[in-house]
Amino acid sequence: MRPPGGPLLLREAIPPCTMLVKASLASLLLLQGVSSFLSPPVLSPAVHQCAGKAPKHAALLALRPLSGVGEPLAARQGHRGTCVSMSSASQAGGQRKRRVRKGNTATVNRRPEGVAGVLYGVAVAVLKLVRDVWGQFMVFLFDTFINRPFLNILNRVEISDHKRLTDAISKRPRGTPLITVSNHQSSLDEPLLFSAVIPWPIRQWQLRWSLCNDNMFYVLGPVFAQLFFHAARGLPIWRSQSINQPSFKEFCDKARDGGWCHIFPEGRLWQPWKLRKEGRLLGNLRPGVGKLVGHCETSKHPPLVVPFYHTGMHRILPQFPANPKKQALPPKTGNKIRVRVGEPIDVSDLIEKHRGGREEARKELGVTDGWTTTEADEALYAEVTERVEAALVALAKQVDQDAEWQTHPSVLPGAGGGGDA
Repeated sequence: MRPPGGPLLLREAIPPCTMLVKASLASLLLLQGVSSFLSPPVLSPAVHQCAGKAPKHAALLALRPLSGVGEPLAARQGHRGTCVSMSSASQAGGQRKRRVRKGNTATVNRRPEGVAGVLYGVAVAVLKLVRDVWGQFMVFLFDTFINRPFLNILNRVEISDHKRLTDAISKRPRGTPLITVSNHQSSLDEPLLFSAVIPWPIRQWQLRWSLCNDNMFYVLGPVFAQLFFHAARGLPIWRSQSINQPSFKEFCDKARDGGWCHIFPEGRLWQPWKLRKEGRLLGNLRPGVGKLVGHCETSKHPPLVVPFYHTGMHRILPQFPANPKKQALPPKTGNKIRVRVGEPIDVSDLIEKHRGGREEARKELGVTDGWTTTEADEALYAEVTERVEAALVALAKQVDQDAEWQTHPSVLPGAGGGGDA
């Protein structure tokens, strides 16, 4: 036991029952691996490409589940952002093949059969368990010793109506998709800001799924991507591709199955200097948030959409207006971050309004995968995006804009001082 006033031990922060749960999951995953060769594969080797180079670590890539039988898949090829479709080939011996075209040649990826298939399934299950355990430890470590001290000691965080978000995280009915939306001010919004809004200590099942630019996700290769980004519940996204890309489908599936997904609807950084220049409170919203909500049409409960608006993160990692892709490193200290959580956005009426039209459009076009976008889907996405935008703009107006953007003159990075960027 820890003496009064003594340091918090890791084994006390992570209750012993967690290890029991992990052991149970290990048993289930091992059984799944043993029986996987008797049915269509659930965990299959994912053919993923980044910068035209196929990853060498097929076992680690197998940890990322592919879509089900008959669902469209895609792989990135080269620097052009093109998407090469995969299709299910004929079944032989009860095993499913996937044919992936690379240039002028085609390769066939097949799961091993018999004893080799059992060993392969067990290896994948064990690696997935190790990744999840490592992910929980890594998140606890970074959150406790890096993110929270940086935000709460070297900077200050003020959260208004925080209970709205914490209740949505921990008290929503089981199976209810949770979708959080916010503005995007800096590249540190994702790792740092959520350390402030998520109750401590963080459990892995409480973590949100998020999207990460593919250039950053695979910056050190597929092994690092699995052990760092995916373990912390990050998924890659290719900005040059449409919202129908397979990575985004995997992200939407997480929400549909009752998980928590966070998305930045703006799709890019919008810092105050740029918003002032264009006379806006919020950047242009993209339809991805609408597709995310629409994909939850078949979930057990209507999705719970919680918006929040924040300001101050642009001071920690400001952009250079002359070169917005470049940010002023290292991260700055002594700043105040304001976060305001809004009321949940009701989208159930929009889903019901477009349900019939979407089903009819799918029948007419012969769409059976539940993912391909139709014109009826686009109408739903547009209305959802408009409602989300209205909620975020209302929150932005509630934040003390005078103190953040108008009272003090803007001081650009590199010009001296630490004012607004």
